[in-house]
Amino acid sequence: MEILLGILVIINGFLLFKYIVLRNEMRELSDYIDKALKGKLEITEFDEKELSKIKSKLIKFLYSNQVKEKKINTEKNKTKDLIADISHQTKTPITNLSLYISLLEDNPKDEYIEIIKYELNKLKFLIQTLVKSSRLESDIISLQKNRANLKELVQDVLGEFKVTLDEKNISINLKDEDLIFDLDARWLKEAIHNLIDNAIKYSPNGSTINIRVYKSYLNYNLDIENECEDLSEETLPKIFERFYRGRNSVYKDGLGLGLFIAREIIEKHGGNIRASLDENRIKFSVDFPL
Repeated sequence: MEILLGILVIINGFLLFKYIVLRNEMRELSDYIDKALKGKLEITEFDEKELSKIKSKLIKFLYSNQVKEKKINTEKNKTKDLIADISHQTKTPITNLSLYISLLEDNPKDEYIEIIKYELNKLKFLIQTLVKSSRLESDIISLQKNRANLKELVQDVLGEFKVTLDEKNISINLKDEDLIFDLDARWLKEAIHNLIDNAIKYSPNGSTINIRVYKSYLNYNLDIENECEDLSEETLPKIFERFYRGRNSVYKDGLGLGLFIAREIIEKHGGNIRASLDENRIKFSVDFPL
């Protein structure tokens, strides 16, 4: 009888132990679910050795859903911001078009037609640029990389600005060498075009733009340096932001998207771009890993 009672005590003790363990695990699992619902679950918070396979799978499932939800919310915010940007940026040219079309109906003038053409071209450029920036930011595009020469891309882009350079009497001091590596020539030319266009736009007449294409120990490099005015160290982190335009851009054409698009393209190539100031000169340094 005593032996039987002893066995029953041991069984009860074992069952009580199992109950306590199970209760603690269920409580712990409930905490994981609560964290997942609040978006605070971290995959590092559990150990496969300590939890059952079912528990581990459930936590991974909850974490995966949490990550997906965050990604969806991020994309929603990007779409919301883009719609707001389009609405804001297209408001002025559309208002001007409506105004001059009304004036044209009452008093036909060639100058009104020219203004309407200008606003239409501006609106077309704005929409194309916004779509381009959105595609880059949303990872809609995929780079088509092939062997190409960075030196030749820079030379091609400079050829596109020959007339503008002559008009402003700006000289180009170019030091380059052959740098052949895998890149998307079409998109990278777009980035280089935006950087050189920015340099020409903010360079005073009769100045010099220094461009250097070279290989360093770790990278393929492109440096573009030009004179600038009214730019401070505090504004440098902002110049790659979408629609940012500094004080020196008040009387310059542009949308504040060129440097933003250039940065997106360069980073999609695995590269990096940074800006630095030296007295009255700004330099954009681009590097791509070897």
